[in-house]
Amino acid sequence: MEVASQFYGVRLNVVTPTADGRQLDLRRAVEQNTTVGVAIAANALASVDHNEFLQMLGRRPGGKVPLLVFGLTAETAGRLLTKWSGGAVVACRRLEHARRARYTISRVEGLTRQLTGLEVPLQANGAFYLVPGENGTTQQIAQIRDDQRVFPVCIQVDHHGQRIFLAGRVPFSGHAAVAGNSERMVDTFVSIAPVMMFVRACAGERGWHALHHYANLTIDDAWLREPYGYLNYGTLLAEMKKHNFHSTIAFIPWNYDRSEPEVVSLVRKHPERFSICVHGNNHDHKEFTDFRSKSLASQTAALREALARMERFQELTGIPYARAMVFPHSVAPEKTFAALKKYNYLATINSSNVPMDVTAPSDALFALRTATLSFAGFLSLRRYSVEGPVPAGLIAVTAFLDNPLLFYCHQIYFSLGIGAFDPVAEQVNRLQPDTRWRGIEDIVKHSYLVRTRDDGDYDVLTFASSICLENISARDSRFYVRRAETDRPAAVTVDRHAWPYSLGGGYLETCIPVASGKSRLLSIVYGDPLQPPAADIQRRSLRVFFLRITSDFRDIILARCTPGRRLIHLYQTSGAPVMLLLLCAAAGAAFFLLALWSLRKTIKKRAATR
Repeated sequence: MEVASQFYGVRLNVVTPTADGRQLDLRRAVEQNTTVGVAIAANALASVDHNEFLQMLGRRPGGKVPLLVFGLTAETAGRLLTKWSGGAVVACRRLEHARRARYTISRVEGLTRQLTGLEVPLQANGAFYLVPGENGTTQQIAQIRDDQRVFPVCIQVDHHGQRIFLAGRVPFSGHAAVAGNSERMVDTFVSIAPVMMFVRACAGERGWHALHHYANLTIDDAWLREPYGYLNYGTLLAEMKKHNFHSTIAFIPWNYDRSEPEVVSLVRKHPERFSICVHGNNHDHKEFTDFRSKSLASQTAALREALARMERFQELTGIPYARAMVFPHSVAPEKTFAALKKYNYLATINSSNVPMDVTAPSDALFALRTATLSFAGFLSLRRYSVEGPVPAGLIAVTAFLDNPLLFYCHQIYFSLGIGAFDPVAEQVNRLQPDTRWRGIEDIVKHSYLVRTRDDGDYDVLTFASSICLENISARDSRFYVRRAETDRPAAVTVDRHAWPYSLGGGYLETCIPVASGKSRLLSIVYGDPLQPPAADIQRRSLRVFFLRITSDFRDIILARCTPGRRLIHLYQTSGAPVMLLLLCAAAGAAFFLLALWSLRKTIKKRAATR
């Protein structure tokens, strides 16, 4: 309950009923106008008078609010369950001997939302289910299915006109602590799903929520040539139009002046379908790694050079880019995050949102949010690979939690066909029809949550340092913006004009009026100005040159044949020894092409002589 309340930004008032007059405290808490819902822990049921409590809810000036009875176990007395459910539930029992347990959620209007039809594997040991009674009408919300057996774990009943939810306890699965981020998020959510759904439904617009749902596919490594391995820009554009999605190219700055005019023209003409972000700098394997391998100074210089190269790319092509970093191979250390912030990058987006030298926080709130400012006060977003099966429930849970759906792949993903991503896009659009498929910059600039205040204005909790504030209401409103912050920025601007703010208590705060139907741009600028830093963008390293040409050979030529794909897979699993084979193969191919070119030149020369 604490996790759900913090997640949705509602105040949790905890009252412990006792026999020494504390019922008065309970009545005051229930009957106050600001109460949007009431929850009773299973171990408190015996301490609350059932009839008197329902009367309290009935006397509430603003009308009855929903009631949740949660954390039910086999120790909860059957007589209490019968009384509180009006005979709809008579017992709570522990689920035993479940072999293929799956947690599923049914459709309940206004409650389950994107979770309707959710079905995820569950380690059911320790889970408790409800035993229905003969009296009362119930609506199942969540249940555990094990082959043909169905065990309700969360139900809704109408008892004397009072809407009551009852939920059995579902523990965390054993793999939660060691699994990847996606599994951890889904597993964490499932263990508290009834409470999360209840608090969200009760809070409504008064709880934290996103204005829109966003999604994106990012394709790593590609540059603007046709084709790049299995990636064909023209046919991908047709798929994006047909199945409604957007592709961002995670562009390696080293390739800043190598783009083909036809592909540049195609991308520039379709900003609603194509966009660009930053992918490393040289992409020479782990160029942003531990400081023993590469110093902080060299990594900071690479960040500056990446920006300078991308500015040159923009000048040459007329295509804008997002100042968002996708790290190659591994996430950088935390101090590199601080350097990203200093040079006004917008965010970093990776398969993990945790720096390589930091242990991921174990709390549930961190698992449930894909955006975090926990590291150097810089926005780090989590994304998910589609090159393997998308984990069950990931899309539904991510959408329900108002997190952006950020997917990624490489060109070899399209060896399955240029429509490889279509089923994922269709699933997202079917689940959330109003999903906005956008580029990374647009998504980052909408990385904030809003909630309605008592006076009708809005609180804003922003993760990004640059946001596009939208007023979608029918009235002019004031937005009270708050961002976790300890560093004093160089400037705060609204629509590029200096704007007053306060800094204290670990937060930067400001108030911005926005007219109905309008938007305003808030920017928090840090150490260096927004102009790109001066840097030498020339490609002077022969090692990096050879690595990039080898990578192109791998992606454009080697990946298009079965033996080549097997060799690439062997490299990805075995590392350096196979890299040597790749380098030798690339060198052999280069020597062969050079020999053909020399031979052709010689033949032409002799023909001309004759």
